[in-house]
Amino acid sequence: MSYIYLICFSASIGNSASKFGSARHYLGYTSTSLHQRLEQHRSGRGAKICRAAAIEYGRELNLVRYWRNGTRALERELKRRNNPKECDRNLM
Repeated sequence: MSYIYLICFSASIGNSASKFGSARHYLGYTSTSLHQRLEQHRSGRGAKICRAAAIEYGRELNLVRYWRNGTRALERELKRRNNPKECDRNLM
C-alpha cells in the first residue's frame, strides 16, 4: 500500500528573512510502511528538510494526516496547493 503523508514540525525552521524562507511542514510519499518511513524521517535518514528539523533544530515531527493508496500525481497536486491548513489546526 502507498501513502501520502503530512508532517508538521513542532515549530518553524529556517529564517523568514532569507530568500529560502522558513518551513513548518513536509508532504511526502512512500510505497512502503508509513511507520518505517516516519521513523526514517525522525532519525535523520529521510528528507533533508526533516533531517534539519529533527536533528539540527531539535523539532518534533508530527504526523497530522495521511492518504491511503496515494499516488505521486496526488502528491504533486497537494504540493502545488502550498496550503497546509492541517498544520495550523494541529498546532493550535
